Amino acid sequence: MPPRPVAAAGEERGRQEHAGAPVDSTAMRVLVTGASGFVGSALVKELRHGERAYEVHPLGRDDGDLADEGVADDALASFRPDVVVHAAARIGVVRCEEEPLLALRSNLLATVRVARACSGHGARLAYLSTADVYGVQAVADEETAPAPASLYALTKWWGEQAAQLYAPAGLLVLRLANPYGPGVDFAQGKGALPTMMQQAEQGERIPAFRGEAHAWCWIGDTTRAIRVILESGESGIFNVGTDADPIMLIDIARIACELTGASTDLIDEIDGPAGRAAPRISIDRLRSLGWRPEVGLKDGLRLLLESGRPAPAV
Repeated sequence: MPPRPVAAAGEERGRQEHAGAPVDSTAMRVLVTGASGFVGSALVKELRHGERAYEVHPLGRDDGDLADEGVADDALASFRPDVVVHAAARIGVVRCEEEPLLALRSNLLATVRVARACSGHGARLAYLSTADVYGVQAVADEETAPAPASLYALTKWWGEQAAQLYAPAGLLVLRLANPYGPGVDFAQGKGALPTMMQQAEQGERIPAFRGEAHAWCWIGDTTRAIRVILESGESGIFNVGTDADPIMLIDIARIACELTGASTDLIDEIDGPAGRAAPRISIDRLRSLGWRPEVGLKDGLRLLLESGRPAPAV
């Protein structure tokens, strides 16, 4: 029998034992996996920020491989979190195709270990998934059936199933769509926008996938949305991103050239790898919690450019 899908948003709210009551964040202990990564590190900063700061324990690469038996269990036993935000993953269509066993180990087996540890220690699980699980859709809301078009998306969908199987109580599944910002490891080929900005700044060739468009969400807005969802007491599935009009990658490349003063002659429009999906998402459920994106794309790209430049000498 195939694993049953994560419950739809409305069904989940009605039956999860933790749902419905806003959370006092000052009394909550949160463990964040993947804290060495792009989203995880930004999320740790967000959750530690402001008057309603969480007590946060970051779990990064140096703390062990979550796919190894006992690593997740030991971390939860030591910190005793109320909530685990599982951000650790192998990201990217090409990277997962290149190393499929590592993709399965990172995105499925590690999630199984984390979800089992959450269940065993009474912690609520918030699993960071991806809007790529929807595949090619005109517009996808939380009720849209997943149709993964790549191994990456498939492993993240299986991760959702593992989370539902082993840690269903109060489960949150957050399907992130196109976060961008500083903190991306360029050497690993991750992050189209930071990569394009770096290429334009250094006068390098700028490949842009032909016909591909995304609605990009500033990382600060993304992590603030995660905070809002955690504090809401809701459960089930949330799309996390922006519902702004998608922007073609070729236009992103042109903006990168405009902001850096580079020539648009550097841009090469090329065919993208198979399996890349760019679904538009509905964020009505997230907006109902009072969240709105605050940083527009051009302002975000300026911030991204400034973050990559050396600070002026004093």
